[in-house]
Amino acid sequence: MFTFSDVVLIARKIAVGILLTLIPFVLIAGGIWLAWKFFI
Repeated sequence: MFTFSDVVLIARKIAVGILLTLIPFVLIAGGIWLAWKFFI
C-alpha cells in the first residue's frame, strides 16, 4: 500500500514533469505572440 507521503512524492514528480514539458511550449507561444504584437 502507498502511504500519504509516497502519494505526495509521486504527485510532485508528475507535476514537475508536466511543468518541464509545458514551459518550452509556453515560451515558444509567448514569443510568437509577442512577435505578432510588435510586428503587426
